Amino acid sequence: AVVSTQSTGGTLGPHLGRSLKRLQQVREGCKVTLYQDAEHTTQPGHENFCNALGDPYEPSGAWRRVHEALVTATKFIFITGWSVFTEITLVRGDDVEDTRTLGEILKDKAAEGVSVNIMIWDEYDDLIPSLVGTHDTATAEYFEDSDVIVKRCKRGATKEGVAGDSFARLCYTHHQKSIIVDAPAVSEEDERLRIIAFVGGLDLTNGRYDTPEHPIFSTLLDKHVSDFYQNCAAVRPECGPREPWHDIHCLVEGVVAHDVLRNFQERWSKEDDGGMDLPSFDDEEFNLEGDVYEGDDSWNVQFLRSITNHSCNFTLLDRMHKLKCERKEKIEDSIHTGYIHQVRRSQNFLYIENQYFLGSAHVWEDDSKPMKAVNLVAIELVKNIVEAIREGSHHSIYVIIPMYPEGDPGSMAVQEILHWQTCTMRMMYKLIAQEIEEAGLEDTHPTDFLSFYCIATRVNEIPEDLAEPETDIEILLREKARFPIYVHSKMMICDDEYIIVGSANINQRSMSGRRDTEMAVGCYQPNFLWTEEEGLPKGDVGAFRKSLWLEHLGEWCEEYENPGSIECMRKVNEVARANWEKYVADEMEEPMVGHLVSYPITVEQDGTVGPLEGFENFPDTEAAVLGGKSAMLVEKLTT
Repeated sequence: AVVSTQSTGGTLGPHLGRSLKRLQQVREGCKVTLYQDAEHTTQPGHENFCNALGDPYEPSGAWRRVHEALVTATKFIFITGWSVFTEITLVRGDDVEDTRTLGEILKDKAAEGVSVNIMIWDEYDDLIPSLVGTHDTATAEYFEDSDVIVKRCKRGATKEGVAGDSFARLCYTHHQKSIIVDAPAVSEEDERLRIIAFVGGLDLTNGRYDTPEHPIFSTLLDKHVSDFYQNCAAVRPECGPREPWHDIHCLVEGVVAHDVLRNFQERWSKEDDGGMDLPSFDDEEFNLEGDVYEGDDSWNVQFLRSITNHSCNFTLLDRMHKLKCERKEKIEDSIHTGYIHQVRRSQNFLYIENQYFLGSAHVWEDDSKPMKAVNLVAIELVKNIVEAIREGSHHSIYVIIPMYPEGDPGSMAVQEILHWQTCTMRMMYKLIAQEIEEAGLEDTHPTDFLSFYCIATRVNEIPEDLAEPETDIEILLREKARFPIYVHSKMMICDDEYIIVGSANINQRSMSGRRDTEMAVGCYQPNFLWTEEEGLPKGDVGAFRKSLWLEHLGEWCEEYENPGSIECMRKVNEVARANWEKYVADEMEEPMVGHLVSYPITVEQDGTVGPLEGFENFPDTEAAVLGGKSAMLVEKLTT
């Protein structure tokens, strides 16, 4: 056999589910609200599916709900972020009454007596200029003369000594994103305040506000007039296009929100230099047991992390022996463990949206493989498909990633990340192709089991009052009127029953536990599970997946009801290929159907991966699709 489907052993052995549960408890009776993009309202097509209670599916806006939570908080607001930008407005439009910026809201709440505490990553800009524009210095200075307390958190050392500390600070980040606030009681029997938490991929920073339409020109003079963001092409705000942004976020209520709070407390205590204690919580004022939602649509939720004792003070002493220990470090890598566990459990299909996709380098054929990029997600996905082929069944895996990582696509760092991504794809397709050949499946192709996509947009109308393009890139992008939509999501859906949402990318930085600090939640509704008799459940996870597909695919088709079938995979690939042709055409003759486009590679029957003919470089760039390895960069930075 080409691929062994046996467990890889060690901490990822057959009892993984039980060990994972002991590390972070699964909280029952919770409530979860899932969000796509910063703002979202009902679209044509949503009437085709329902939520867990059988009511028509109604999406809601993440930042609109965050705004509501902030302005109604009466006791505390705790924020962790890779970036927090004080100048953004969370709700926008002609019907908005509260036009205050995020910074103004937080200052006002602190002046009212609310404890407002913020932890942001301390970028290495005290020694070198800002590399990624987190606004950490500006944010800290903005709140200096207010009652808001801001901690700029350095990424702690992963090795002893000054050199180890400097390396960690330069290469790794605090990447967690959470907002924890008090909320009014919802029960007449218990009037104590509740604790709720937002977790996901959305930072409270510039450029993140977007809708499923993902405009690139039409909102430059209104909703994005003071929030122009473009980190992939050098164009002026008054000219455009903006960089459209797709993300996934969630709100958790119930006992699991207390786990998110505990993470904040453990990190804050690690950073505390005296005199900045967090407010205490007593059970007379707060419901410290957590609300229990007993409806048919209740959720079980597990809080997951990538973190070490250099970044937090672990407080659950009865579980300390479950942590990994390396070089005197205590490491929690429950996000990686959670991903692997759910991939192995999946029976029908997996749907992934992620900002990065690389790993399992120990299985690559490339001689330059970085042996430190050994997270198991990619190879476990392959093993899932291999097992299905050997059993005579079908398993589909859909992966949406950005067209290219953020930044100049031709830069050394982006090209090297693309190189590692290509190595990962080549390994996966080669093993799947070998299994197809060994099984004698003459009418199937590797992309019938695994397909990669990106999302993009092209428009046929541009406001007349925008500035005229001047530079070559402005002229080109105005003429083509197209741009990739940046995928910043960190999400996986398994069989329409389970979803992981958080800040963690599918790369070694996020999955290791020793590099970037991350958080996520794994969620499912116990009354809506996959079974052989009933098939895919009709709960809120499935409804959310359908809402995402409606955004990406533009319209609803019957095939999308069964994403594990080869018919659905081929239908999605057909739409994505057609959209790619419309996206790259010299002139826009007809609109794209949604935003999903095939990732610009070819996959041969034997699994060989190469660039599309005529598109060795990404459209409108001189950057190679397959990337290239740098001789200068530290591999730990790009993996």
